Amino acid sequence: MLNKITVKKLILPVLGVFGVITAFNLLFNEWVLSNYYLDYNHLFKPQDEIQKKGFLLHVANLIFSIAFCYIYSKGHEEKKSLAQGIRYGIWISLLIWLPMILTNIVYFPYPRTLEILWFVEYITQSILAGTTAAYIFNLKIKI
Repeated sequence: MLNKITVKKLILPVLGVFGVITAFNLLFNEWVLSNYYLDYNHLFKPQDEIQKKGFLLHVANLIFSIAFCYIYSKGHEEKKSLAQGIRYGIWISLLIWLPMILTNIVYFPYPRTLEILWFVEYITQSILAGTTAAYIFNLKIKI
């Protein structure tokens, strides 16, 4: 169960991870995937509908950040190591993103290149999030 101390220790890592994944998603989708989205816009909702519900992407990133950091806080080793964060990001990718991409291949008509790029995006995002969490949890901040 969450107590005040746990919540206080999670605030900075959650904010850090949220900032990193939100910025990375924005940049990756804008710079790498934007042409794919234009070429395959018939597979997605209209842009105005996406804009109206865009806040849900931030809600999803926040939920992911909270769960990601909470799980990390319960299982990380006390030694200071960014490699631990990288490994954690890879395991999260294998747990969440790879099964999701494989399921998408079965059900949705997305082009294979787009699915591969999404997996690259998600695994990179998870590794960056893991590294961020490891770095912030290793800081000795008095709360």
